[in-house]
Amino acid sequence: MSESATPALSSARRASENGCNLCGLPLGKSRVAEKIGGNTLRFCCPGCRQVFLLLFNRPGGLAENFRETSLYRACLESGLIPRNETDLARREETISAVPTNPDSTPALDLPLRIEGMWCPACAWVINEVLRKERGVLEAKVFFLSDSARVKYLPHAIRPEEIMARVSSLGYRAIPFNEAEGVSREKRDLLKRLGVSAILTAHLMMLSFALYFGFFQEFSSEAVQYLSYPLCLLATPVLFYGGLPILKRGLTAFRHGAPSMDTLISIGSLAAYFYSLFQMVQGSLHLYFDTASMLITIVLLGRYIESQARERVSGGINDLYHLAHQKVRLVTQNSATSAPVLPRSPGRAGEAPLPAQDSPPLTGGRAAARERWVSSEAVLPGDVFSVLTGEIVPLDGKVIGGRGVLDESMLTGEARPVKKGEGDEVMAGSLLSDGKLMVQTTRVGAESSLGQMISLMQTALAGKNPAELLADRITRRFVPAILLIAGVTCLTLWWVQYPAEDILIRGLTVLVISCPCALGIAIPIVKVVVLGLARSKGLLVRDPVALEKAKDLDALVFDKTGTLTEGRYSLHQVVTKDGLGEDHVLSLLAAVEAHSDHFLAREVLRKVGEKGITFAPAKGFENLDGTGVRGEVQGRQVFLGNRLLLKERGFNLCAPWDEKAKAEESKGKTVVFFAWEKEVRGFLVFGDSLRRGVAEMVQSIQSRGINVWVVSGDSRETTRSIAFQAGIAHFRGLALPQDKAKLIQSLQAEGHRVGMIGDGINDGAALAQADVGFACGAGSNILREASDITFLAPDPGRVLEAIDLSHRAVRTIRQNLFFAFLYNSAGIPLAIAGWLNPLIAVFAMFASSLTVIGNALRVPRAKGV
Repeated sequence: MSESATPALSSARRASENGCNLCGLPLGKSRVAEKIGGNTLRFCCPGCRQVFLLLFNRPGGLAENFRETSLYRACLESGLIPRNETDLARREETISAVPTNPDSTPALDLPLRIEGMWCPACAWVINEVLRKERGVLEAKVFFLSDSARVKYLPHAIRPEEIMARVSSLGYRAIPFNEAEGVSREKRDLLKRLGVSAILTAHLMMLSFALYFGFFQEFSSEAVQYLSYPLCLLATPVLFYGGLPILKRGLTAFRHGAPSMDTLISIGSLAAYFYSLFQMVQGSLHLYFDTASMLITIVLLGRYIESQARERVSGGINDLYHLAHQKVRLVTQNSATSAPVLPRSPGRAGEAPLPAQDSPPLTGGRAAARERWVSSEAVLPGDVFSVLTGEIVPLDGKVIGGRGVLDESMLTGEARPVKKGEGDEVMAGSLLSDGKLMVQTTRVGAESSLGQMISLMQTALAGKNPAELLADRITRRFVPAILLIAGVTCLTLWWVQYPAEDILIRGLTVLVISCPCALGIAIPIVKVVVLGLARSKGLLVRDPVALEKAKDLDALVFDKTGTLTEGRYSLHQVVTKDGLGEDHVLSLLAAVEAHSDHFLAREVLRKVGEKGITFAPAKGFENLDGTGVRGEVQGRQVFLGNRLLLKERGFNLCAPWDEKAKAEESKGKTVVFFAWEKEVRGFLVFGDSLRRGVAEMVQSIQSRGINVWVVSGDSRETTRSIAFQAGIAHFRGLALPQDKAKLIQSLQAEGHRVGMIGDGINDGAALAQADVGFACGAGSNILREASDITFLAPDPGRVLEAIDLSHRAVRTIRQNLFFAFLYNSAGIPLAIAGWLNPLIAVFAMFASSLTVIGNALRVPRAKGV
């Protein structure tokens, strides 16, 4: 940093103490903070932060008049810096996901709701066009959930430009959190369908009169009396009811990516304009009814399909709505002497609550003031209250009150959970009884709901080989059908078929060949299965892994916290040389204070219970699966297992080894402690097998699946737990790399291996396994390594995952069979003239609804 930058930084801070340190506007919900040159600066949006970094890192450093530099003016002109509060508010409406970590990439995520997609080809068109836009790093469009996720560079393209680009294709893009857009689209579709259906019904009645003209001669006046009303009725159906279809179809064709809309547009317009020509000629061969019925049935099919898609994608929307709630934020009145907790001032959109909504949960907080704010405005450390019947809006720790929570929507566990002071609560839990005061711990993308939404969207975006193949076929199918229809018409013209027959056959080929059923055959099953999995407390990160689960023939379980409860209690402190228990615990607690291991937490709990004081150790070191060490009162104190003793050269005499093994044979866990080159004793921890584990193991083995248990605990303890669970294969004293090597050896023998674990030490094994299952909410590292997370600490969920895998794969195969059967049978029949366009339209949507209906059977399947 240059010397001149320091006064400029101070000047920037003084000039905008209550606002953005770049543009001076108030800090809104898109605020970000960055430590620059030893100063923490705050900005109203990521764009201002990036511009400030550019100014700061220039060769000459940050100038005191940086707002007058050409670079600042250029950034202002390009829209990187908001000009006023209205501009800033518009950004906050469109950008709903902003990185809060200063070290994170400057690329932003923009979740969008896309209105007007009619088939998977629509999603592909939008995806391809956005992907080519300058500044767009990645675009993922999800047809089944009518949503998109765009990763973009804010200095290269703005959200408004991205949404405008989508609109230019004939669709409508709105920020994902604008739920009213969904109802608006549905109302518009219903209105167009209603108008089209009424007009088409009248048109068909008139057409029946026209049909009699083929059996008895009509005068030219009679033909006119019938044909003109038909034209008047068909015109609004085509150009009002079918306007979205025509716009998207022609736009897709212009971009070289013809879709279902293109086929429908060409077919309906060909029928309409041919009928106009015939009407002028005074002919009875009019096909206004065909064009109108085509549009009306497409609209009806679209409405039915949208209802089904809304149903299957409801799980993601439910999570999103849970994550965007109002929060009853608690602040302390200035008249009160003791503050509740620090919080950030200057929140926009706060509304004070009535006084009666402020229950005094704990003493000294009666003067607390409560305000309703949006969940996006809350920061870690803020305090909010939850009353009976309300949903917990954010992750946090209870600091006051007691209550009973229903976490079934998140974990699938129907049993209520009691929570009190010091307990963690998850956003989305329902407080069925009691009152709670909660301190926020995680917000936004880092919260449990944020991670669940992110993982589900990642899972939806992931595609297996079969889905990629279906996508490639779908993209090439429409151009191929246009070619087939063209060749059919030319051939019929060459052999001098009547023009009416040529038109009807070409139109029928276009309609019946629509690859919609093929395009949604796999995605519809994936959405249903992922939603069903989430309702059962299974969070799928990789849908390919869910497919693989049905083929597993070996399962490796971690012992601690997976097969056992993981609720260790310190049963005994065994010491040598007459060392006092309290003195030993104070030394051990000094080291364990730096560790987040569950055994360390139990030691600290015991020390606190006994009122023992200690000073944290110096030079703490985690010894990679064998134990920990730290310097206490001038001595190096070690805690760990037998491997640690062996590696560090500590001698464990035979009598003490026998004492420890006697405890381990009972299923207890032993942790040795040593200093000054001598083992000084050991701690005895007790744990118990989870309820139902033995029955679960028996059920797994009855399917022909081999079961292993692996643990970093001693061989004797691991053997005891394996015996209680009915597991023949076990391995103790396993380091993290040993667990991964065990899985490698099983895979080398030809086994397809699943790993079920719950700790950070299982990360390598979870990644090595064919399918990794994380048991319990776990940590972020664990979730990254696992393919499927059990939100409740129940290892039995692995059976549900395997059953779901069987059903999903079976349904995908059935859907692909239906889709290919329909297209392969329908096209030859259309070319041969055995079908007409109306039958083709009904058949087209019957195939799509068959695929959707088959997918909706998955939740009702036996054993799922």
